[in-house]
Amino acid sequence: MMNMTLHDLAVLLNSLNVTASNAKASANADDSAPEPAKGDALAAHPYKVGDAVFIRTVTYHYIGKIVGVYANEITLIDATWVADSGRWSAALKTGTLSEVEPFPDGDVVVISRGTIVDVSPWRHALPRSVK
Repeated sequence: MMNMTLHDLAVLLNSLNVTASNAKASANADDSAPEPAKGDALAAHPYKVGDAVFIRTVTYHYIGKIVGVYANEITLIDATWVADSGRWSAALKTGTLSEVEPFPDGDVVVISRGTIVDVSPWRHALPRSVK
């Protein structure tokens, strides 16, 4: 087994991250992916402002329309906390959810990007009533 210092490991991980980022950027050169803000390397992301999404975090699930993406947060408007999605595939396909609690109309909800497990497109009307 190879002996590495923490510094060596950090350099290796940084190198791998940069290589992966460059490969991804090259592969997506013709895509309409958002460009990172100048001077903010963390601004690169797959999210598009205006898209309706279903976000699963490590503890909670949300549906809403993206209004902002920041280095550490993503913000939604007309968001709903999903207490129980029911069958996952059915929820995404039909928009049918078992239990939801909407935030007040127009409120902006801030979600930590570090807690996000996955984000799926929401192709249905945003749920706006308690169920």
